[in-house]
Amino acid sequence: MNGIPAHRLACLCLLWASPLPGAEFESSQWKFRAAVRVHERGRLCVIPFERALYARMRQDLGDLRVIKDGEEIPYVIETIAGSVEQRECRPAILNKSAVRDTGVQVTLDLGKCDDLSRHSRVSFMTPETNFRQKVRIETSDDNRFWMVAREDGYIFDFTQGDKKLSVLTVDYPVSTRRYVRATIFGWTSPDAVTGAGSAYRVERLAERYIIDAITPERSEDAATRTSILALDLAQSGLPHDRVRLEVDRSDFHRAAELEVSEDAKTWRIISRGTIFQVPGEQSLALSYSERHDRYLRVRIFNGDNRPVPVLRVYVETLKRLIKFLPASDGDAWLYYGNPAAAPPVYDLAAILSRQAPFPETTPMVGQWQINPNYRAPAEPAKPWSERYPALLYVVLGVAVVGMGLVTIRFLLKVRDA
Repeated sequence: MNGIPAHRLACLCLLWASPLPGAEFESSQWKFRAAVRVHERGRLCVIPFERALYARMRQDLGDLRVIKDGEEIPYVIETIAGSVEQRECRPAILNKSAVRDTGVQVTLDLGKCDDLSRHSRVSFMTPETNFRQKVRIETSDDNRFWMVAREDGYIFDFTQGDKKLSVLTVDYPVSTRRYVRATIFGWTSPDAVTGAGSAYRVERLAERYIIDAITPERSEDAATRTSILALDLAQSGLPHDRVRLEVDRSDFHRAAELEVSEDAKTWRIISRGTIFQVPGEQSLALSYSERHDRYLRVRIFNGDNRPVPVLRVYVETLKRLIKFLPASDGDAWLYYGNPAAAPPVYDLAAILSRQAPFPETTPMVGQWQINPNYRAPAEPAKPWSERYPALLYVVLGVAVVGMGLVTIRFLLKVRDA
């Protein structure tokens, strides 16, 4: 059938022939829907999440249903999160000295780091604060002839009161050489470096989706010498886990922090880090655990420097994909917007993980619409006292008058006695 291998066809037939428990899908509890045009049976349909979906779904995404011909189709939600592989080691320090008119030089021997045949990062420990120092990294096979691995690394520390932000690592291209020499320019005392480490780090980048691109409302706080960038996503409930700045071509290296709020009055700090831009390198993003707050505020610590010209701020989340296998061509529907729906439990993810990759297709998704069969849930019955407040007050009034008459009669009897 259309060139589908026999074992895969058997898997597809199993999926298509296994109806989900229960009767035909009852759509009246789902407020929104969008049409999906399926063109080819046997292909894995892949639909990227967009803001229109996020804006009308629950935060846990558990109210999504894929429906075709009145029946529920299993699906998976794949998050393109990327990955990081890192192995660390504390190598022996062969030499630590001050080089006149240059800086502090540290030589590391990775020969005893058995789990680190490759390396790509060096880290430093220092008691120094409030600095920004250029770092050169060199590598060697014999501790005699050296090759420059990176010329323009930087380490950084910003300490102000109870706030402390620092970046004490320098990355360089992956190397297999035994020796690493780091030169920290501008420092004059070997005691400025109290320790060093080496690591092999490979990062497979995540794919991201831009929830909004905002021209921030900017203000300057003279007391703290900071720039404040205010952002409004226009509604709560949208997922976000990173803000990324678009700046002009200025060179800078600043501490920054990110705050969030639901009402633009009460703020909470959720991320601290550094942002910088120098020739050939930049880092302009702050990451954090996923949140759904409407308001965000980026604070950049300028010190005595000119404020950073920020043109735009991108609020991002990880890219997510809806994947499902339709049983036939034709229109399917995405239903969502049901706060009471239980998250579905399907075995499609396990089945797909045991198969060779299916050919994929991206079907056309129509505009979202109000489900014509939607019936808003009935409001819970109000207590008797809320339904008839006037009658309640009358009853209370009569009771008070009655108690007053009884009290008066009792007092008169007491007087006569």
